[in-house]
Amino acid sequence: TEEGVEASDMLEAGDVADRISGRIAKALATSDAALAARLERDDDVMDDLHRQLFSVMFSPKWTEGTEAAVDTALLGRFYERYADHAVNVGQHVVFLVTGEAFGR
Repeated sequence: TEEGVEASDMLEAGDVADRISGRIAKALATSDAALAARLERDDDVMDDLHRQLFSVMFSPKWTEGTEAAVDTALLGRFYERYADHAVNVGQHVVFLVTGEAFGR
């Protein structure tokens, strides 16, 4: 069902956020520039999930109402911004370790 897609997307976003937090903590603790640079891939996954959430909410099959749509949109946005911030921290780690700017 559409609700199942949305729920699994949100669960996956939580899993990606958990993975990001572990990676950024390890990159900071070990000065691992390669690990820090890989955070951009996790951010891309999170961006895709964020877009998927909106496609579900704007689908005619969405029956959960406005309040649930707002809550879902906000939670999706918070996860997406969390990933963006992790990428930024990762870019700083890369710079501190290599002296070279890394980013989009």
